[in-house]
Amino acid sequence: MPEIQLTTPRLILRPWRESDAEDLFELASDPVIGTAAGWKPHESVDESSVIIGTVFAKPLVFAIVLRSINRPVGCVGLELGPQILKSGPKDAELGYWIGRRYWNQGFATEAAQELIRYGFEEAGIPRIWCQTFDENRQSARVQEKCGFSFDHKGLFRNPFLGERVTVVSSLTRKDWARRRNT
Repeated sequence: MPEIQLTTPRLILRPWRESDAEDLFELASDPVIGTAAGWKPHESVDESSVIIGTVFAKPLVFAIVLRSINRPVGCVGLELGPQILKSGPKDAELGYWIGRRYWNQGFATEAAQELIRYGFEEAGIPRIWCQTFDENRQSARVQEKCGFSFDHKGLFRNPFLGERVTVVSSLTRKDWARRRNT
């Protein structure tokens, strides 16, 4: 499969590279990021390197690279295989996070919107699901800006964080197209 790279006015969405391990560690070692996203903070550059080679080594998982500094500032991805959320066989699950010093600048929304566009227009995905912890208003706001609609709340058992309330939302290709054309 050829390498996919997507662009927006401020961002490049590209596959993670081994050479990104130090940048990833700098971002993902922040305990606020891991707690908000549901994973433990990275403890070393080596651990970040392993994550790049395993968790991030999927076709639609991208480093969010800020053009002005040419460095990753976060991650965005669509999971097409087995998913946490209940969904149809061709549905996808959207995930994203941004390093704390890059918050409140619209990067997560910009990256998510471009990957949603790709998912619906080029990958033929019929519905995209997304979830966030109930207290994570910033993530919920990204979903709102992208057009997601509330589906349900549930308890999520996480090995690092314990039991947390999770809010699940979804966006269909039809609703996305309607929203885009208005």
